[in-house]
Amino acid sequence: MLSNQGASMYSIDINSILQFMPVGEVRIRREQATKTMEECVRQSSAVITGVPSQSFRVPTEWISENATLINVATESNFEEDEVAELPGVTYVPHVGRVTV
Repeated sequence: MLSNQGASMYSIDINSILQFMPVGEVRIRREQATKTMEECVRQSSAVITGVPSQSFRVPTEWISENATLINVATESNFEEDEVAELPGVTYVPHVGRVTV
């Protein structure tokens, strides 16, 4: 997990937002985040989505410049035409099935 490499990570689902933070060489602290989904996305340099719904989209205005966006859902969770216009954004539209 990227938090092992020093990154703070957010895991967002329909019921909660968890934050994973490095606390040492091997340990990771997990706690309930006090941020909204919008705040998490705006602070993120990488956004990985896997929502299997045609109606779910990450709002383009939440995405920061130079972010990396990875869609692992069968449906696109981003407005592809809009994210293509964002400065420095790398978009990976579909990486295939992922087992979590």
